[in-house]
Parts: sequence; structure tokens; C-alpha cells
Amino acid sequence: MRRDPTNAPRLPRVRLSYFMWVIVPVAAWLGIAAVGLPHVIWSYDWQPLGPDSHGDPAQRHYTRCSYLGLHGFLTEHPADGRCGWLRFARDGEARP
Repeated sequence: MRRDPTNAPRLPRVRLSYFMWVIVPVAAWLGIAAVGLPHVIWSYDWQPLGPDSHGDPAQRHYTRCSYLGLHGFLTEHPADGRCGWLRFARDGEARP
């Protein structure tokens, strides 16, 4: 006696659209691996360049910039005398 193929148990279909959500975490992981995590400015030291250096940040020469992020603190001594508000750093660059 033959079994009726219409009543046979069916396996659920696996579609590519079920795995589309994987793209976002993989892209985030690749981005963090490429550029690092963001660190925000925490403190800085500067020297005056002009008479109005306390009121005008353009009249300052920054000598040390410290950033805080998930990896810890990151301290730089900028050659151009400028500190950015945000710096991206990898795990090995910052100290806890």
C-alpha cells in the first residue's frame, strides 16, 4: 500500500529572509574591529597663544588630551596642538 504524498509531514522551509537580522550585528562587530569604540574628551592641558586665550579656544595650544571610553582612559600629546571631542580607540590603545 502506497502512502499518500499530500499527507506526508512537511519540514518547514528555511528562507534567506529569516537570517537578515544577522547583518546588523556582524556590521557593528566589523565596524568596532576596524575603527574601535568611541572615547569622549575628559580633560586637557593647554598653553595660551594670545591675550584672550581663556575665552577663545582658538587661542590655545593643547599639550595633553585625555579621553574616556569603555576601554578606559586614553592620553595623547597632540603634535598639532588640537584636541578633538571624540576619538575612536581599539582595546589595546587605552588603559583601564
